[in-house]
Amino acid sequence: MNDKERLTTAQWVLERNLAWIAAAEVKLGIMITLQLAMIGGLATVFGGAAHKTTCSIVFTCISGTLGLIALCCAVMVAIPRLNGTQRSLLFFGEITKHSLNSYTESFCEATDAQLLIDWITQIHRNAEIARDKHKWIRYSIIFSFCSFVPWVIALFLLQEIGAI
Repeated sequence: MNDKERLTTAQWVLERNLAWIAAAEVKLGIMITLQLAMIGGLATVFGGAAHKTTCSIVFTCISGTLGLIALCCAVMVAIPRLNGTQRSLLFFGEITKHSLNSYTESFCEATDAQLLIDWITQIHRNAEIARDKHKWIRYSIIFSFCSFVPWVIALFLLQEIGAI
């Protein structure tokens, strides 16, 4: 395989990594919406309950705490990762540190081998970003599911108290 073919392959691998990052961010929107709805619904029912038992308060606190942890994990997915690699011709943060003329000159003077190294470095960095985002979205999903059972119990207890 020559450098041109390696460059093409590297571009393809980077695009795959970027797709993995986007996949984590799609799940992020779902998790934030779900958790805000659950916490908001629980807060509404809790606030409207005339009488609250210790048991209903405990399940509300457990569900709310787990839900807030799920939201915090989701926020970790949303935080942009802007630290790239030094002297990259591909990473937007590094590109904007140079004037248009300086960047154009550097790009035009780069050899295929230099560009290949840059692509490989970007692949590795974006793989790290994808790994971190998927780790945090996984935690968010786990805490969200863990908050569901106490959420249902809290709603049941708060509705039962209000119905009496």
